[in-house]
Amino acid sequence: MGLWEAVGQFEDSQTAIVTTAMLIVGGGIGVLMGSWLFGGRVKDLQSALDQSVKAINEHGAKTNEKLLEMNEQLASTMAALGQLKGAVSDIQTEAAAAEEVNALPADHQLNELRTKLKENWYSIRDELWRRANDPAVHGKTRAKYSKFGNYELGELVSTMKDDGNLDDRIAKLFRDAIEFWAWHRNGRAPLSQADVQTMREYKIQLVAQHNG
Repeated sequence: MGLWEAVGQFEDSQTAIVTTAMLIVGGGIGVLMGSWLFGGRVKDLQSALDQSVKAINEHGAKTNEKLLEMNEQLASTMAALGQLKGAVSDIQTEAAAAEEVNALPADHQLNELRTKLKENWYSIRDELWRRANDPAVHGKTRAKYSKFGNYELGELVSTMKDDGNLDDRIAKLFRDAIEFWAWHRNGRAPLSQADVQTMREYKIQLVAQHNG
């Protein structure tokens, strides 16, 4: 007599009880078999997933570091190009000024005054660029400053002031020095020892303070 034939001889209530018991026992066996067959594999899959997530996070962090490093390098390159552009414009200005001076009667004293005036001015200009390229300034901001040339120093001062990288007093001193140099740049305006001293005082206030 088979199992189900034996069950068929029970009353309905007995049949329900037996069937339920068989389902419970079968389900328990199934759970145990599943745990035995797949439990270790599921654990391995979870570990692999955790390792994958960790690797992705680490890769993302390294990518962000590389992007920041590239941004800093780009800012430095742009700043260097800005200085190179300024140097070229200086050479052009000096060549034009030399032609005008050579057309005038030789005056050794006047040449000495112009030399001193330029030395003081170049110190002031270099100090402005030093502040614009200060590593404390954000890389993107330094890249923005590098787009200005030596003929746009007034605009550079205004931009740096608006960004909070120059206070009002220093910005005004830089503007005054820039305007004073623009007046004497081509060599046509009269130049005296007092003019040289004026530029020197700008230098003392702007450059000597930084140098201590």
